[in-house]
Amino acid sequence: MRFPSMTMTTTLLMLLSLATVIVSGDDDVTFVTFVDDAGTSHQISSDATIVTGAMDAVALSHFGLDSDRIVATFGERSSSGSNHGGQYYNGNVVYADMMKHNETPYDPDVFPADPDTEERAYLDSIGGDLSSECSASNYYCDIIDVTYLDENDAWPDLIIVGAFYKSLMSDVFIGNATEQDIPIIILENAYSEDYDEESISQPRDMIEMVQRMEELALALGVVEDDAIVGNDKQSLCDAAKSFQATAQTAQDNGVRSMASYMPYMSNPQGLTGAFLATPDRDPVLFMMQNLGMPILYNEHGGDFWENRAGDYTPGAGTFQAENTTSVSGNVPYHVDFWLYDDRVSLDFLSEQFAQDWPHPALLAKQYAYWPSNARILSYAHAAEILSIVEGQLQGVERVTPATDCIPVDGTGGPRDLAAGEYSCTRIQPIDFCGDMGSAAAPEPAVAPEPAAAPEPASSPYTSSGAKEQEPLLAPTAEEQEPLSDPMSGPDVEEANASSSSFSGPAMTMVSNLMSVAIMPIVMIAWVLLEQ
Repeated sequence: MRFPSMTMTTTLLMLLSLATVIVSGDDDVTFVTFVDDAGTSHQISSDATIVTGAMDAVALSHFGLDSDRIVATFGERSSSGSNHGGQYYNGNVVYADMMKHNETPYDPDVFPADPDTEERAYLDSIGGDLSSECSASNYYCDIIDVTYLDENDAWPDLIIVGAFYKSLMSDVFIGNATEQDIPIIILENAYSEDYDEESISQPRDMIEMVQRMEELALALGVVEDDAIVGNDKQSLCDAAKSFQATAQTAQDNGVRSMASYMPYMSNPQGLTGAFLATPDRDPVLFMMQNLGMPILYNEHGGDFWENRAGDYTPGAGTFQAENTTSVSGNVPYHVDFWLYDDRVSLDFLSEQFAQDWPHPALLAKQYAYWPSNARILSYAHAAEILSIVEGQLQGVERVTPATDCIPVDGTGGPRDLAAGEYSCTRIQPIDFCGDMGSAAAPEPAVAPEPAAAPEPASSPYTSSGAKEQEPLLAPTAEEQEPLSDPMSGPDVEEANASSSSFSGPAMTMVSNLMSVAIMPIVMIAWVLLEQ
């Protein structure tokens, strides 16, 4: 059998192209396989509509997803602890009434992790808010009401649940989605309570989580603007390279940092309630550690946080400004630079806290914000975090007794150090930066000779050209938000010509019909190959 004026290869390609058109049903619609962090494989159409968390919607906007693809969002639309819109929820139960945070003018420089004006406009352009009852409360918002979807016949093709929002997935919400035959895409991290030890042993830092979000955006059919996304990547590479140099200077000077959520509850002079974080299980802390920042490990006893709030009542705090030690009292914490959870920014940055808890690093104003769990997973936000923290880290001096760093082998993965220890420099290069961004991994650093501890600085620390940053709110029992995403990166690949499944309620029926339509074409192609 021969087709006039055609080679066998040309004929075969034409038939296979026809098969692709039949599968898609539309020349402009394509299908992509995306394997989520629960191991579920999804066939996603390039025009699929979605419902997702507010911060994940903002992240997807950075890669070019049009807001009309998002039917609705859920969750809070500002950081917990923010006072945006004159709303302040006293999550850490200290100072709020005294300082009237809800009446204090909102300063976006204090809350860099909040959506900015452009990002808020994007959220406002989305038709539905399934958490309207609490999304503007500036606190953990776990109400999801699907009435909007029912009344407007607006159930999406997909529901996307990022790591930041997994705790919102109630049985009722999952049941509603199942009843509507709506697939749920799950993205997780090592802070999720049900994460297994194997997953925790392979955490992702923020940059890897941003790449994961980019994979999802591409699977949704987004056509990236190379000028925008490329510029964001370049900014991140530049910020990472500069951060790495400043972090190395801190290492050389024996400076150590520690991540904390404090103050919590009112306590006697010199004491505070606190929750101390470990760097391996938060994507932001892990990112900064992977770029060389010396961060102390806590005595968490298997959890992410070391609890220094006792029974969560006033006066039960156990974290001392002097003789700062682990919860057991057996390990000293020599901290020269605090990374404060941005959910407690307004209280941490207050003069009152420095008076009530006069730790040397706090008095010297040696601190920077830390947006726990990253929230908006974009290259631009990762670059912003590194730039702000680096600005605050420049020129920091050691104000507590010297200790040696611990050499760690390899270039990736958790370091699993003991309480009070911190890693010598071990850089994990950013794969897409190459020569323009993060430097190549150096040889493992030798612990520096400790220098004599200087007197605590008497004047407020100011960074070179960087605005003084202020912290946010700490983790209450029900507000424990996830951290670094340790799942191995699932594949994202375009469906081949025989792929016929896609997102949406009619998946099975259409898949079967398409299989029947394609079969004759495949048989013809096979015969041609046999000729």
